Amino acid sequence: MSEGRRRYRPLGLMIAIAATAVGYGLLPMFPLILMAWSAATQRLAGIDFIGGRFGWLAVILGAITLIASAAAWIGRPRGVRLFLIGMVWIQALFNGLRLIVGLGSAPNLPEVGGNLTNATALLTCQVPLLTLVPLYVTWYLNRAPARQFYN
Repeated sequence: MSEGRRRYRPLGLMIAIAATAVGYGLLPMFPLILMAWSAATQRLAGIDFIGGRFGWLAVILGAITLIASAAAWIGRPRGVRLFLIGMVWIQALFNGLRLIVGLGSAPNLPEVGGNLTNATALLTCQVPLLTLVPLYVTWYLNRAPARQFYN
């Protein structure tokens, strides 16, 4: 490819990168972003970051995924396509683990419901997203138009 020609990013690639950046980059960092915004604007929003080890690990993985998404958007370096696919699957497995651990951790109160009472909502809402987004990202980033963009 000559230097003067512009490379066009396919629409499916833009969707895959945007879904990864928002779902796996910004959303895990959202509690920390809100807390920093509240501290920076001196507004007492009542936000506190209570995440423990899982929360901090989610923020770190989210930041790495956001950086990988930005590099994938630019198209450099060449190996960023495989790195982004790997980060999406690591995030999906980590989020699945957090959901499984969180299912039984709620106190046994009638208002909160613990002991797998929210498993139906989990199976109908969160599990499809945990599987469909990584599958789409993997499928599209391995298609010929995406591979051509990164070559």
